[in-house]
Amino acid sequence: MATFLDVTALQNFSVIFVFLFVWLLVYAMLTYTKTLGGNNIIYALIGVVIAFFVVMSNIATLVVKQVAPILAVILVFAAIISIASNSLGTGSWGLDNPSLKYIIVVVLVVALIVGTLTTLRANVEVPETGEDYSKTSTIIFHPNFLGMILIFLVAVFTVGLLASKQM
Repeated sequence: MATFLDVTALQNFSVIFVFLFVWLLVYAMLTYTKTLGGNNIIYALIGVVIAFFVVMSNIATLVVKQVAPILAVILVFAAIISIASNSLGTGSWGLDNPSLKYIIVVVLVVALIVGTLTTLRANVEVPETGEDYSKTSTIIFHPNFLGMILIFLVAVFTVGLLASKQM
């Protein structure tokens, strides 16, 4: 029996929703940060290209479908906290507070990473190599992991040294 609460027909349009979500997210981030100047047409074109690439990949589309509701809930909670703090007279927790912005960004990035890795782990099949990855020492001393740590250390020290230079 079909009811007005039955939204299974919207599943056929999920690719369109993913496309629009990615396009608007990329466009909003580029407009907010102004990384490429101030030309909105370039921002829109870059957003369209990235959205097409996401829609072409089944895994990327699945990741966006799984992570988007989590990001929306976090942003709604941030808006509720901001509205509640302003209505109670303590304007210190508004969205103009830099510490709240950093907290929201950290929570969003952690949720994005955890949701992405969970979705990828459930949907990507890795061929067996014969190594026992249930032991922590096997993972820590694996050459790929050690190389990744080395690249992260070089990046961290590079950014730190560039940021500390006074001219």
